[in-house]
Amino acid sequence: MAAFLARRLLQLAVVIIGVLTIVFVMQRLSGDPTDLLLPIDADETVRENLRRRLGLDQPIIVQYLRFIGDVATGDLGSSYRFRQPALELVLSRFPATLLLAGTSLLLSIVLAIPLGVLAAVYRNSWIDTVATGVGLIGQATPVYWLGLLGILLFSVQLGLLPSMGGGSWRALILPATTLAVYSMARIMRLTRSAMLDVLHQDYVRMARAKGLPEPVVLFKHALRNAAVPIVTIVGLQFGALLGGAVITETVFAWPGVGRLAVNAVHQRDFPVVQAVVVVIALAFSLINLAVDILYAVLNPRIRLQ
Repeated sequence: MAAFLARRLLQLAVVIIGVLTIVFVMQRLSGDPTDLLLPIDADETVRENLRRRLGLDQPIIVQYLRFIGDVATGDLGSSYRFRQPALELVLSRFPATLLLAGTSLLLSIVLAIPLGVLAAVYRNSWIDTVATGVGLIGQATPVYWLGLLGILLFSVQLGLLPSMGGGSWRALILPATTLAVYSMARIMRLTRSAMLDVLHQDYVRMARAKGLPEPVVLFKHALRNAAVPIVTIVGLQFGALLGGAVITETVFAWPGVGRLAVNAVHQRDFPVVQAVVVVIALAFSLINLAVDILYAVLNPRIRLQ
C-alpha cells in the first residue's frame, strides 16, 4: 500500500506540473493583461511599470521557473482584480462548487443505479426502453439549453424557484438538477451494461437457487460484483462535475469556482486561473486515488499494484 501511494503521489505531481505548464503557456499566448487592467489611453511608461510590477517583463523561462517555484511553496500570487491571494480566493469559492457537484452526483446516483438495475433485469421490456431513452436524451441534451429551459419554466413562468445566485437550498435545486441530468444518463447506461454482464454468472444463479430474496440477489451479489466500473464512472463524473460546472455556474450565476474561472479568463487574471487549475487538478487526482483504493475494498481479488 505504501509503495502504491508513493507512486500515485509522484504521478499526481507530474500531472499537476504538466497541467500548469499548459495553462502557463496558453495564458501567455492569450495577450497582455495590462490591456484590460489599464485604460486604453494609458501611457506606455505606466504599462511598462505595471508589467515590471507583475513580473511580465522578464523572459518566459524565468517567469515559468518562478511560477513553478511559487506553486511548490503554496504561493500562487495575488489576483490582479481582487487584490488578494489567488489561492485564498479560489478556496473561498470551492465550497459552493463542492456543494453543487456533490448534490448533483448524489442525485445522479440515487436515480441512475436503481434505474440501470431495473433496465438490466427487465431487458427488452418497456422499462428497459424507457430507461435507455432517458439515458440517450440525457446525454444528448446540452446543459446550457436545459438550464435556460429550467429557468424559463420554473422561475419565469411558474415562479417556484430562484433563477440565479446561491445562499439557500431552493437556489440549489435548478443548477443541481441541470448538472445531474448528463451524469445520471452516463451512470445509468454503464450500470445497465455492468449488470447485464454479471446477471448470468454462476454465483448469481447459486444465490437464487439458495432461495435468497431477489433484492438481496441483485443488490448484494450482482451489483457488488458489477460495482468496479460503476465506481470508476462515478469518480470520473465527480471530478468532471468539479471542473466542468463552468457553464452551469455561469447560467445560474452560482458563486463557485467555475464562474470565477470564466471571469478570470476574460480579465486575463493569470494568478486566479492558475489557482483554479491547481485546485481542480489536485481534487481530480485525489478522487482518482480514492477510486483506486476503493477497488480493493469492493473486490478483494484486485490488488493495488
